[in-house]
Amino acid sequence: MFIRLAFALMLTAASLQAVPFDSLALAQGGQEATPPKNDYSDPKNWLCRPGRQDACAIDNTATVITAEGKLTTETWKADPNAPIDCFYVYPTVSTDTGPNSDMTADPAEQNVIRQQFARFASKCRPYAPLYRQVTLAGLRQSMAGGGRAVLDRGLGYNDVADAWNHYLQHDNRGRGVVLIGHSQGSYVLTSLLRNEIDGKPVQKQLVSAMLMGATVPVAKGKDVGGAFKNIPLCRTAAQTGCVIAFASFRSTAAPPANSLFGVV
Repeated sequence: MFIRLAFALMLTAASLQAVPFDSLALAQGGQEATPPKNDYSDPKNWLCRPGRQDACAIDNTATVITAEGKLTTETWKADPNAPIDCFYVYPTVSTDTGPNSDMTADPAEQNVIRQQFARFASKCRPYAPLYRQVTLAGLRQSMAGGGRAVLDRGLGYNDVADAWNHYLQHDNRGRGVVLIGHSQGSYVLTSLLRNEIDGKPVQKQLVSAMLMGATVPVAKGKDVGGAFKNIPLCRTAAQTGCVIAFASFRSTAAPPANSLFGVV
């Protein structure tokens, strides 16, 4: 059964409170060869693409729990004629043992699609690239050495940028697109928006960017300035071309003074 998105975000944010997401670079000792680029024309490098039997083609019937505790069942189906696209970058989930994940979709990557993204196919055509993210082991390794890890640039970011540019060149065809991320995925997308979209012609195709479980700085009292020069925060449900960002906390545990989320 589908795990409600807000609940999944809450659990993941709560479990990663000790992880310094916002500044970081996994320091690698010695000189290493530059990893080859991924070929995003290869279908194996995507978790989801429209019209395939892949990670998004699942039964995601949801049990909806109301505030009063009432349980109802919600059904859905993918819309092959959806008017817009969704481009999703998943959070830190890889259980690979190295500092960066490989390009094999393990249960962790498959399950996060079920939990967070697959149901978006009822409203948009789904695109979700695999990328060589910083792994859970990589984060632990960095923290154990007293270092910090960088999630908004490096190998994982380069992969997502390559996937995005391949999508624009071969799949988009001028359609509107929603960018969706969580945790590490949101930091990667924040950089992608800043480097590849903000102030560029493609910005007019941005329906919205949902950057959840991260911190998106904005000039005090303003809707722009900070992370982006031209892309504003969303103010209404009808607004497009804007950013939605939040970090969730349990109602019984207020954000601590040293919170890594929700504070710039």
